[in-house]
Amino acid sequence: MRIDDLRAFMLVAQHGSLHRATEYLGVTQSALSKALGRLEADTGMRLFERSSRGVTLTPVGESMLARARQVVLAAHDFEKEIEAQRAARSGKIRLAATPYLVATLLTPVIARFLAHRPLASFAVETRLTRGAIQALQSGEADFACGGLTADVPGDFCRALLQPLRLNIVAREDHPRRQTFRALPDLINERWALPQTSSSLYQVMAHQFAEVGLPPPHVAVEWTGSGVPIAELLRNTDLLGLLPHRTLAGPDGHGLCVIADGERLREPDVALLWRDDGYLSPLCLEFREALVAFSREGEMGTTQKSKD
Repeated sequence: MRIDDLRAFMLVAQHGSLHRATEYLGVTQSALSKALGRLEADTGMRLFERSSRGVTLTPVGESMLARARQVVLAAHDFEKEIEAQRAARSGKIRLAATPYLVATLLTPVIARFLAHRPLASFAVETRLTRGAIQALQSGEADFACGGLTADVPGDFCRALLQPLRLNIVAREDHPRRQTFRALPDLINERWALPQTSSSLYQVMAHQFAEVGLPPPHVAVEWTGSGVPIAELLRNTDLLGLLPHRTLAGPDGHGLCVIADGERLREPDVALLWRDDGYLSPLCLEFREALVAFSREGEMGTTQKSKD
């Protein structure tokens, strides 16, 4: 028994005429007659009495009409639920994030998320914190992911993520590597750092100022548009910053930690979204996954420190 045949049966009963029902459905009268014929063949009973004035339900048809409504409504609800579930598993999530967080946080979460939601898609734009905030304000992004700076509007919603553990790095064969023991030893060196408005630069400059040093001398200032910093550091005498996780991976090849006695302050990192912005079910699920992954990292860091 077909759901479409039951729908046709209900419409014919409602209109009392095959002609009027075909006009409503936009099908031929022959197709509608075949649908009713299949239904009567499935039930083994006549459902309509036909006359020159139209059609009327038989007693059996009357009793079947109520059941047909229940079945058709249940099928409609089921289709809507399937549609909602499909929509929750597909669609695009738009992210604006700092390059450090793309590599160390977003990439592993996206990979894990796609394993469970293969119909989802992502648009990831690398920007420094200010640019990520602007993308969120303009509606270009569903989420911004970056450091908590003074640029973050007070009306943004936020979820704190695992702080970014940073190392000062140089290439392994840097000619002055053995002299880089503390921050004062780096005062005359040139750096590759994000622009001065970024949370990372502000953390570095503040830490230099605390020990009476001028800000780092920046030779290459990058804006977060995908500059391959690790490759630049491997092929120059510039100093830079890399997250601990990046340094331990393939991008850390040929680089080493310097001034490792200096404990760099970890900038606060957050996932941001607009309080008045719409977030799809897929976006909400990704937000939960990102926060959960970050907490896993915090637990692992805590355990290592105890060990």
